[in-house]
Amino acid sequence: MEIRFKKHFYSENESFAMKINNRAVSPVVATILVVAIVVILAATISVVVLDTTEEINEPTPNVAETTGEFEPGAGFGNQDVKITHVAGDDVEVEEIEIIVRASRPETDDTDARLIDLPASSGEGQAEGWIGDDNIEGNKDLITQVTMANQIIVADDTNTWSAGDTIKFSILSTGADFSEDASPSNAADELEVIIIYTPSDTIIFEDTFEP
Repeated sequence: MEIRFKKHFYSENESFAMKINNRAVSPVVATILVVAIVVILAATISVVVLDTTEEINEPTPNVAETTGEFEPGAGFGNQDVKITHVAGDDVEVEEIEIIVRASRPETDDTDARLIDLPASSGEGQAEGWIGDDNIEGNKDLITQVTMANQIIVADDTNTWSAGDTIKFSILSTGADFSEDASPSNAADELEVIIIYTPSDTIIFEDTFEP
């Protein structure tokens, strides 16, 4: 059997219509691709913005007013730091850390950071003492005695509110601010910074020059 294919010759109008149809496909495809890209970009930007907003919106307490005081002196418990919350929001003690830096003209500066507050009794540690576990850095800079500490230890309130005073003592063996301090350990400037840890924000900062 012989099979013959019949050739079809398109008229001029049919050829013109096919060309138009082929050209029309390209803009449609291009439009679909553009829409898809825009949707993907919008979704990506939304995720980034939402993540960033969550970080920015981490609430930071407004400690509107504070007063700082440093009492230099020689001997045990006589170098007291007192920071009083005068007005503003309450701050949970467990959400703060305290950075202490002492400048020593004749030797290197020294610093410590009070962490894991409020301090609680641990092994070999009396109730309310600031222990080694609560000090990061120079452990000889902060006095680890109950009577010298307030608010930041477990036997006090765990909230720093208006009227409350954070109190701790600088050990003279770490930095001596007395007039007769030995040159190797004499200090002339004390910087205290309180950090609100959830947002890593400074809520108090002062430098004392006895």
